[in-house]
Amino acid sequence: MSWDEERLLTLEIDANYGLAPDADAPRRTALRDPSLLAVWAWSPRARLLALAPGLTLPSSIDGMEEKYSPGRLPEALRCLVASLDDRTVNVEGGPCFVFPDRLAVPDPTPLPLIASTTDGRRTAGHLIRPDNWQPDEWNELVDGRMGEWAMAVHDREPVSICFTPASNATAAEAGVWTRPDFRGKRLAPAVVAAWSQREHRTRAVLFYSTTADNHASRSVARTLGLTPLGWIWTAR
Repeated sequence: MSWDEERLLTLEIDANYGLAPDADAPRRTALRDPSLLAVWAWSPRARLLALAPGLTLPSSIDGMEEKYSPGRLPEALRCLVASLDDRTVNVEGGPCFVFPDRLAVPDPTPLPLIASTTDGRRTAGHLIRPDNWQPDEWNELVDGRMGEWAMAVHDREPVSICFTPASNATAAEAGVWTRPDFRGKRLAPAVVAAWSQREHRTRAVLFYSTTADNHASRSVARTLGLTPLGWIWTAR
């Protein structure tokens, strides 16, 4: 995989939120996700600003240059949010990572793991659905319609799951859930590693992103040796 930060940021934002040419400003990119006002993704060598269709940049922002500073709200995004003074806007940010060709080997998990093979899907069909997953959502996960997955299982109950909440033809994003009473038991790195083995069969690039204050999630990235790419800010 070539390290082209502009391409990687574009792939990740497209996989997560959907990108399309902006009909009102063809030189810019529009977001397909209707819940978002803007996404600012940047890295040391690239940046991408995508806006909701019909949303325009204040003239003071267009062409603004900023030095990459992970963890600090970009001035361009701050100005954009300030210009929306008639809306309540929630801004959230965090680091994003790329899966390397070879992961660091996580500690062995004391619980059995299953993945989205034919046998794994059959086994998952007999597990007890976690309370925070709706029946239709759970069925889509188990039968593979949401993409690949891996689970750690305890007494017929999935207690840690890595799945594919977002993807496109080239890339996929890792999503991780661990039951509160099983957090801190090093299950997440194991299921993420197992998930990546499944998804890497058909996706050229795998991504992992989290929020700044989710220290447990950031620890998973460190444990597996994921490659830092940059920082993604969303405004909703």
